Amino acid sequence: MIFQLRPQPSREVLRGMFHEPPLNERYPLLSKLSEPLKKAERDIIGREHETMQLLASMSRPELCNALLLAEAGSGKTALVQATMLVDADRLYLEVDLARMISEAGSAGNMAAKLKGFFNEAEAFVRDEKHELVLFMDEFHQIIQLSPAAVEAIKPVLAASGTRGIRIIAATTYQEFHQHLSSNQPLVERLQRINLNPPDQPTTLRILQGMAERYGVADKFYDDRIFLQVYEYTQRYMPASAQPRKSILVLDAMVGWHRSAHREMDRALLADVLMESLGVNVAFRVDGAKIKRQLDAKVFSQDLATSAVARRLQLSVADLNDKARPMASLLFTGSTGVGKTELAKQLAQLLFGDDQRHLIRFDMTEYAEDSSFAAFRSELTKSVWDLSHAVLLFDEVEKASAMVTRVLLQVLDDGRLNDDNNRAVSFLNTYIILTTNAGSEIYKGISQYAADDTGASKQLMEYEKLIRRSISSTTGDNRFPPELLGRIDAIVPFQPLSRSTQQKIVRKKLRQMVQEVFVKHNVRVDVDARVLRYLIEDKGDTDSDAGGARAAMAKLTDEVTTVVASFLNEHPSERRIRIDVVGDLVSDDKNLLSSDAYVEASAVR
Repeated sequence: MIFQLRPQPSREVLRGMFHEPPLNERYPLLSKLSEPLKKAERDIIGREHETMQLLASMSRPELCNALLLAEAGSGKTALVQATMLVDADRLYLEVDLARMISEAGSAGNMAAKLKGFFNEAEAFVRDEKHELVLFMDEFHQIIQLSPAAVEAIKPVLAASGTRGIRIIAATTYQEFHQHLSSNQPLVERLQRINLNPPDQPTTLRILQGMAERYGVADKFYDDRIFLQVYEYTQRYMPASAQPRKSILVLDAMVGWHRSAHREMDRALLADVLMESLGVNVAFRVDGAKIKRQLDAKVFSQDLATSAVARRLQLSVADLNDKARPMASLLFTGSTGVGKTELAKQLAQLLFGDDQRHLIRFDMTEYAEDSSFAAFRSELTKSVWDLSHAVLLFDEVEKASAMVTRVLLQVLDDGRLNDDNNRAVSFLNTYIILTTNAGSEIYKGISQYAADDTGASKQLMEYEKLIRRSISSTTGDNRFPPELLGRIDAIVPFQPLSRSTQQKIVRKKLRQMVQEVFVKHNVRVDVDARVLRYLIEDKGDTDSDAGGARAAMAKLTDEVTTVVASFLNEHPSERRIRIDVVGDLVSDDKNLLSSDAYVEASAVR
């Protein structure tokens, strides 16, 4: 070194003197734009190797500067604090870059401010005979500001060893690649040190140390709560790094414990995660009742509800694969047989809401490769906003190959980066793909083997045929075969029999009658022939005809619309009747067609 050390005040004395006259008068910029680095508030665990790396970097004779690279929350500042504890010969200062930028006022003035600051730092080392370590977190801010500021700091980095100044810069990988990596002369003046997030045992030791320091270590039933904190934050906070995300959750739990005398248990952890992330880890589904609840809403699809219920049992028991979405299901069958309805009931069963927690994508809108970016953006935004959800991808065979690759990544990894390069977790989503591929299998079932339960023996026997048929589709109706290997279960839906269609339409008629009474205080009587008109005269049991959809469309168009018109025209009436006027084909088999229509009238 080019200067001689003399008997000097200790680092602790210098820390105390730093903002006292005469030091702050001799070094006004240094005093104003930096602070003695604070001691760590907790024990620094598991950074012994990185501490030695940092000390070795600062012991180099010439380029003795370091660049700490890590995700936000990985412990960059904590590493510098840990190094300070074992490096008694240097004074560690944290540079306030935000204040420096504010003081400079403009990009042009920043270079002059930096030069003045470093000149004072060099004078401090020379006069006080005490080496300085300048810690500059968010180092990329200087690079962002102006090229002149970058040029001003290069000579300081190059001559740091001879000046007795060590610079520790810190930033994230993203900011490094965006702002620093292209400036090779600058990067070469910094010894790069990568900080990986601590592993599970290290993070658990950190959390246990926190609990002891806050006086709540004896409030835990056992140490499994620390493991749950780690596992939940790993699962539901992929965009954040350990140990910060676990520390934040435990910190919130301690706050609730102190203010509301809550027990430090899984229930409190669940409430904290719900409050901070909107993640409901405490939801419970009665495994014994799953199928019965689904069957109550989805008619005559016994095989389908059984397949879904079996898969849900894994999630309810928490035995599903933690590296993938909660479940991934392929609903197959012709249109209008209840695929979307079962998805809605699944959302209702799991989350108590079939509107907000069912996120639906019509894949016919993403048929072109050019729609790839829009699909990825909309998908990640939806799941970032609502991580607990059923994702329904309708007619997935219509999506472009690029869009399909996005789904492959979600099914394989359970995560996807969004427009801001944040990792969005899909680990708490239930993914449902629907397809009309393999329709020829269902056409045969509709003609020869449809029943009123959905447990058709033929349907079960055709399962291999259905899989093979889906795999071999071509052209615009080609199902991506690579998706099949990622799906937990194929769920076949049989075509609806006429009696099942009657159940569905009857239920909708009752709902319409109830709605009219609640909203208008009007009673509606529906003649029995109305149901026969909708199902037998207007319905269709062909598998390509839309299941009960044709009858439902007629219900809206010819019944609900007629009721609405009558209510609007006769607001004083309190009881009305719905009849079919004319002859029905179902009454007279000699009729090839019918001119019957629905009519509303007042009941006197």
